[in-house]
Amino acid sequence: MKSAAGFTLMEVLVALVLMTVFTVVTYRALDSVLGAQQRAKAEMERWRALATVFARMESDLSNSVAQVGARAPVTGVFRSSRNPDGSGQFELVRLLPEDQDAGLLRVGYRCAKDRLLRLVWPDVDQDLAPPLDFTLLKGLSTCEFRYLDVEGQWQPVWMAAKGQRLPRAVELKLVEAEGAELRRVWRVQ
Repeated sequence: MKSAAGFTLMEVLVALVLMTVFTVVTYRALDSVLGAQQRAKAEMERWRALATVFARMESDLSNSVAQVGARAPVTGVFRSSRNPDGSGQFELVRLLPEDQDAGLLRVGYRCAKDRLLRLVWPDVDQDLAPPLDFTLLKGLSTCEFRYLDVEGQWQPVWMAAKGQRLPRAVELKLVEAEGAELRRVWRVQ
């Protein structure tokens, strides 16, 4: 008598178990790759945002002016302050590109709580007008500025000295909520 061609129940079960294991391993590998892609995309976005902020600050600091003719007092073109809570800010007057009409712009940067803000005043000469503020970075645990004087000493607050209206450099220290620390130094003018 001839036996019927086919698979036994045991062979079918072994094949199903092997296929299930292969499917689970493949799913986990794909999930791992997709998770890594999402983390890499988030990290790239974070670095892109930091690069944009740093480029903006470099542009503002490298175009700062030491004096605005007879209109501004000697200490008026670059000022800094530190609040009792440790947050600080600085303001400066910068040259605008030639294609913009006004010629000068008063800007500043403020570390406030967990954010880094850019401040823009509507008028260079108006100290009483409140600035417009724009959030550049958020989710920070630390944000501090320091200023390099002519003797090479870092100062927590900038005080213009005779013959030195602008600091030689500005340092920004950021500590992100996750604990990553970043320090960046810009040469002024």
